[in-house]
Amino acid sequence: MPGDLPPGKGAGSVSGYDAEFNERSTDYGADEFVKANIASLFKMSEDRMVQLFQGTSRATVFAAHPDDELIGAGGTISRLKLRGKNVRVIVFSYGGGGATAEEARLLRENRIEAIRERETNMVAKSLGIEHRILGLAEIEDWREVTKMLVRELRLFKPNLVFTHSPLDKHHLHRSVSQISTEASWHAGAKVYGELGKPWKISAIYYYEVFDLFTEPSMIVDVTETFSLKLKALRLYDSQLKAFPGLDDYLEALARVRGYQAGVKFGEAFMQASSIPIRV
Repeated sequence: MPGDLPPGKGAGSVSGYDAEFNERSTDYGADEFVKANIASLFKMSEDRMVQLFQGTSRATVFAAHPDDELIGAGGTISRLKLRGKNVRVIVFSYGGGGATAEEARLLRENRIEAIRERETNMVAKSLGIEHRILGLAEIEDWREVTKMLVRELRLFKPNLVFTHSPLDKHHLHRSVSQISTEASWHAGAKVYGELGKPWKISAIYYYEVFDLFTEPSMIVDVTETFSLKLKALRLYDSQLKAFPGLDDYLEALARVRGYQAGVKFGEAFMQASSIPIRV
């Protein structure tokens, strides 16, 4: 994965990495070494990613608002679907505050929520995924919402969970990250027996929205599916009005992440430490 050391050097072996750089860069120049090293790192990332995806039949994506799932993981969702995987998106809030000043002045919040719910339905149909909106503008009863998510995870039985970064500025993004991570851990433990049999999730990955990762632990190649992501994004018409240039931002970010992985378009993720990945 990006950030890993060359095979045989050992994680954290800075001196070993420096020796590798010095040895190889003298052979054919620094520029060629950098290109070769990027290719080597991407090969490791791709090998593990393929292994992870092959062992996946279902994935759950948690989102605070309609469109967060698409911004952070739309290309990955589409890639999973193209490979025959089942994807379910769980959205917490209808997003009644996501409107331009003019729309907010003219429309009641429940009308804005209805617009966003309709857009979410269209996006789910476009991507061929299941979705559910919980209608929680805030997480007030932590225990009850945790139990709701544990039941959901045990019923759907996802291998992978994608959710918000715990470092996002938006308070609901952070709350969704924390409670979905906690529920994913509880889902595999011998607790809440009334909510179904324990189901162990293989890995949890955090996605980025506007607060970006400095050192992502995985970059998914979404070159094949990025056009599907943009097509679905345009169905969130209200959000393109509220956030002008959002589509340009996503394309620029995907190009940056792709460049880091040696591909055209990419999406970056951080693995949650609460459930170590098994390969």
